[in-house]
Amino acid sequence: MKKQRLDRIELGKLIRATRKAKKLRQEDLADNIISQVVVSNIETGKTDVSEKKIIYLFNKLGLKEEDMNKFYIDEEKINQEEVAEELELRLESIETIVDLVDADQGLAELRCLPLPPGDPFIVVVHFLKGKGYLFKGNLKKSRKHFFEAIRYLNDKHAKILSTNLKSLCYYQLSRIEYLQNDLHEALEYCKKGISSFIIDGKRKYTKHLLLLSKAIYLQKLNRLEDAQTVMDQITTSAHTNEQTEVTPSTIDSKEIALNLIELQATIWAKGSMYTQAIKLARQGIELARIDQAFNRSCELWITLGSIYSEKDKFNLAEICFLTALKLKDKIQTEYLLAYAFTQLGTLYSKREEFSHAEDHFLKAVKISRKINDAYQETEALMGLGSCYVKQKMHEKATKCLHEALDLAKQHSFMKQKNQLLLMLGHYLKNIGNPHYQQYALDFFFSNADPLFGGGEQPMLYSPTKRQVADPPNG
Repeated sequence: MKKQRLDRIELGKLIRATRKAKKLRQEDLADNIISQVVVSNIETGKTDVSEKKIIYLFNKLGLKEEDMNKFYIDEEKINQEEVAEELELRLESIETIVDLVDADQGLAELRCLPLPPGDPFIVVVHFLKGKGYLFKGNLKKSRKHFFEAIRYLNDKHAKILSTNLKSLCYYQLSRIEYLQNDLHEALEYCKKGISSFIIDGKRKYTKHLLLLSKAIYLQKLNRLEDAQTVMDQITTSAHTNEQTEVTPSTIDSKEIALNLIELQATIWAKGSMYTQAIKLARQGIELARIDQAFNRSCELWITLGSIYSEKDKFNLAEICFLTALKLKDKIQTEYLLAYAFTQLGTLYSKREEFSHAEDHFLKAVKISRKINDAYQETEALMGLGSCYVKQKMHEKATKCLHEALDLAKQHSFMKQKNQLLLMLGHYLKNIGNPHYQQYALDFFFSNADPLFGGGEQPMLYSPTKRQVADPPNG
């Protein structure tokens, strides 16, 4: 026989409502079996009253004893609910540890988690393992666990689809592809995540994560009109105010809101809407400072500096880049520093402050190599080579440009490859080196073969992986 527990609180509410409906006071129900105090204790659900007295009062109010059956709860069901509640809280704790403390510690706690066989929380476990390994940089294991979570959701645990973990898994898979410089595949996973999103489900911030990332990937693929369309969709759903003022309080996450501001400023700058871009970037800088969002603050200062550089306002750009670098001990994403050093190097090179330019390009190269960021290393080497060209330092110039070209070829950075072939060809021709013809031919075949061989049109302006505005962690 199942062990049952009386839900005294709900039963007490019924007794109190019935008494009031009959316009009786508690003392009107008191007699030699139950006192007014006992009546009060029953109505408030106190546990020190016997069930016998509760039944007596129940009958005295004219309620049928069999109506009490619905107030008995299966003890085993209660225990299962308590176990599930504890397990859910533990998993929330582990997610905080993975995101904010230490991925290894979070993964260790997941391995020790007592999970009953067939428990639907296995989906959450795989999702958190995927996040943990992604933080550790183990993309292969991370991808495996996200796909496992999706498989369990599709095959066995469809009832927890409302958690929106399926959409979040697709979001994280898109970030994995982004980190491997496959923007087209990242975009496809974003689309799957959006189509899987449950509007009335949990983790509602997931929709903004997916839309924001979709806009980022489109922008980096130079599909600016499509990116702006997605941005408009985000800001419309977030109830923004004026066109140039995004209201972060209407978006679930301040991190997402700041990311949104940075991306919109970048898109407007690319469209030569400099006044709007500057205003928005400065708004974001203020919000990031108030919220102490160090990474986003660094990004936004770099973005603002880049906009001023485009307008040839080098003094203002220098202030921005130097401010970003002052945050170096507060940020976690070192590629931002490499980007800032490269931008400063370019700025000093334009001002013909070559010793400063060389110093900053070399710092960018050093950081890029340390974190294995081939894209930023290529950019820094191109800038350094150009700096040496201006100083007529022929040996150093050709060495840097050749190193950059090798990296661009190795990682299929088509935009940089084409630029470097042109730079080397033009430079060698100017200094009387006959090898310039080889670079001119390489540039021709690099672009002519795909164009006339039935393939895709050559990408003279190819995707850029790291230009600030990375998707948030989610």
